[in-house]
Amino acid sequence: MTVGVESLMANQNEFLTIEELADLLKISTRTLHRIIKRRELPVIRIGRQLRFRRESVDEWLQSQTQERSEGQDSA
Repeated sequence: MTVGVESLMANQNEFLTIEELADLLKISTRTLHRIIKRRELPVIRIGRQLRFRRESVDEWLQSQTQERSEGQDSA
């Protein structure tokens, strides 16, 4: 099964709730709240609700992977 460009673009504009993102990352919502409090992950606030743009999460994950890799090289 192939995925069309339209489908990929739709995923880039997708918003995730804190529960969905925690589940996706396989971490607790409490851990995710700590990451947010440290301002490590871009978040969109809509009233009291938190939303995460899928594209921003992917970029953040990529930067975390690069930072970890660079840190391991110097050890």
